[in-house]
Amino acid sequence: MSFDRERLGSGALPIWVVHEHEARWRFASELVANKVVVDCACGVGEGTRLFAEAGALHVHAFDLSDDAVAETRRRCSALTNVTATPASALALPLPDASADLFVSFETIEHLDDERGFLAEVTRVLVRDGMLLCSTPNRSITMPGKILSDKPWNPFHVREFNQAEFEARLRERFDTVRVLGQNAIPRWRVQLLERLGRGLPGHLGGRINSALKLPRLAYDRIDHHLVGDIPDRRACEYLVAICTNPK
Repeated sequence: MSFDRERLGSGALPIWVVHEHEARWRFASELVANKVVVDCACGVGEGTRLFAEAGALHVHAFDLSDDAVAETRRRCSALTNVTATPASALALPLPDASADLFVSFETIEHLDDERGFLAEVTRVLVRDGMLLCSTPNRSITMPGKILSDKPWNPFHVREFNQAEFEARLRERFDTVRVLGQNAIPRWRVQLLERLGRGLPGHLGGRINSALKLPRLAYDRIDHHLVGDIPDRRACEYLVAICTNPK
């Protein structure tokens, strides 16, 4: 499966998408110091470079795309603590228990075998290792749809809601804390879900996207900071901190 057309750096994207990615990388960069880090689905290496510069002992960057790996190597060429390698997220060329922190943002929704991916994550992590994993919240990006419905985004295999995402992660981790980005009132989520159930196709998701258009004029990174999910709100993107791998 190719990620090329959805990868940050592969073409023009709305400014809020860029800022959402950058906010996740900044959040992860606060946790990398003195750790061996896996950056899985690294894309063109913007996050990889940030992690390396933030004090990671070493960053192992992996992506299916040879072009993305080549760009990551170019971007990180001055850094001695980065290795970039083409690889599948289901079969990483790393020994067992060799990484302290596994970063996988906006990846799990692309994978046919997400359980196999999580098994690979726990194989690679040390006993007290940590996974940072993010994914869209289907309740907002595909309102009114169920897990088996084909996502509007053609590059996604499935999209989870918050409960499903947390349950899947708990199959492999004893401790899962779910944070979020882009909090919106629950009444609006409920309205979108009613519209999504009643309207044909993915019109509910399209309405959610259309509501973002004014952000073209004023969007900033600090509009998308990763944090606790407020009461009576839901978040468009879910960011999980997973520890105590099974």
